[in-house]
Amino acid sequence: MSQLRFVDIGANLLDDRFTKGVYHEKPRHEPDFDQVVERAAKVGVRHIIMTAGTIEESANAVQQVRKLRQAQQSTGIHFSCTVGVHPTRCLQEFVQGEDDDDGKDDEARLQRLLEIAKDGMTDQSVVAIGEIGLDYDRLQFTPKDVQIKYFIRQLQVLAADTGLPLFLHNRSVGSDLYDLLKEHQDCWTRGGVVHSFDDSHDLAMKFVNDLGLYIGLNGCSLREGTNLQVAKELPLDKVLLETDCPYCEVKRTHAGFHHVKTTFPTKQEKKFEKGVMVKGRCEPCQIIQVAEVLAGVKEIPLQEVADQCFENSLKLYGWDA
Repeated sequence: MSQLRFVDIGANLLDDRFTKGVYHEKPRHEPDFDQVVERAAKVGVRHIIMTAGTIEESANAVQQVRKLRQAQQSTGIHFSCTVGVHPTRCLQEFVQGEDDDDGKDDEARLQRLLEIAKDGMTDQSVVAIGEIGLDYDRLQFTPKDVQIKYFIRQLQVLAADTGLPLFLHNRSVGSDLYDLLKEHQDCWTRGGVVHSFDDSHDLAMKFVNDLGLYIGLNGCSLREGTNLQVAKELPLDKVLLETDCPYCEVKRTHAGFHHVKTTFPTKQEKKFEKGVMVKGRCEPCQIIQVAEVLAGVKEIPLQEVADQCFENSLKLYGWDA
C-alpha cells in the first residue's frame, strides 16, 4: 500500500465510460468500475467524491455511494458525493424540464435537490453542494442570465439550508463568480473549493483571501506555462487535488508533463484489456500525476504535496482521516 494519501475531490465516476464501458453511445468493453477503484487504491487514494450535475445524477450518486460503501472494507476507499445542478445544465433542469403530475416547477425542483441532499447528509453520503457555478464558454447550453439566476437560487436554497461546503465551477467568467459569492456570502457558511481552476493568480488569491475558499487543481489546471506559474505561487495549504475524471488528465502535450514520474499502461477502448487503463480516459489513480506536477513546479517533495493536500481536504469536509 502506498505511503501517499489522496482525496480525489472531483470524480465523474457515474460516467458511462466507467459504469457501462460506453463511449459516445457506443459500447466498447465490459464495465471496469471495480478495476478503476483498485488502481486508485494502489496509489494511495483514500477518499473519492463523486460529482453530480443534474437532479437525476444527484439522486443516483447518493444511491451509488451507499452501495460502494458496502465494499469499502476491501478497497479502503471512502466514497461520498455532491448534490447540485451544473451551470450548463440549468436550462434543461430548471426551465425546460417537463412538469410531473404534481405540477413541479423550478422551485419544486430546487426543493427536490434539497431533499436529496438532506437524505444524503443523514449518513454523510453527501458532503458538498455542487457542481454549481458559472460557465461562459458553453452558453449554447444555458444562457448567462439563467446560469446566474440558478446559481444564486442554489446558494439560497441548498447551501443556506444544508450548510455544506461548495464545489464550484468557474470557466471564463472573469470575476462574476467571485462577485456573486461575495454578494451572497450569508448563504454559505462552510467554505468550499473552486475546482479545475485555470484562471489568474490574482483571482485565485481573491477566492482564497477574501472568501476563504480552496483551489482545486487537476490536469486541465496545469496545461500551460502560465497555469504552472499560478500553481507554483498558490499557498499549498489552500490547494486540493482532483482528477475530474474521465476528463482533465495530464497529457503529454501539457507544459508540466515532464514532472510526471508515475505512468500507467494504456490501450484504446476498442482494444480493451482487463487490468489495463483505457487511453484518454482519466481515472482517480492519475491524481498522483497531478501531485507530481505540483511538486515539480514548487520544487518540493511529492510526499509534502500529498500530505498537505490530504490534510486540506480533511479540514474542508470535516473528516477525521
